[in-house]
Amino acid sequence: MIDLTSRIRAIGFGSFVMLLLATGCAPQARSGFPELRVGITSAEVEALLGRPSVVVPPEIAEDGTVLVGPRWQYGDNLSTMTTAATFPRTVPDRVWVVWFDPSGRVSSWRPPIVEATSSVESSSDAGGRTPLFGPTGPPRNR
Repeated sequence: MIDLTSRIRAIGFGSFVMLLLATGCAPQARSGFPELRVGITSAEVEALLGRPSVVVPPEIAEDGTVLVGPRWQYGDNLSTMTTAATFPRTVPDRVWVVWFDPSGRVSSWRPPIVEATSSVESSSDAGGRTPLFGPTGPPRNR
């Protein structure tokens, strides 16, 4: 039987390894993004950026036709991973993203829109409003 101290050490070590793996994705993604080109394969993307932190599978029609290719994300946190799993069409602002066409070749990509320093920050528009929460009062031009 494993005693409590050994269990705590194992959990601590596992957490440390997960933290290292999570932080290791971002620098490689940042350095490899300028090398991306439209039309390269997923193997070439993986060679440049490493393994993605999230893979959103392609959208497939009822007849089996691929409508939209897969999407790879880099630099995810628990929140953005949950968003990708729950709302696969939603692309979080904080991650590097590579989109593939139905044939599996890169169609486009983008870096994070705004790198937030905490999980509660969000990007805002010119008026200071966040895209998730509109103005709280009526328009002032009435």
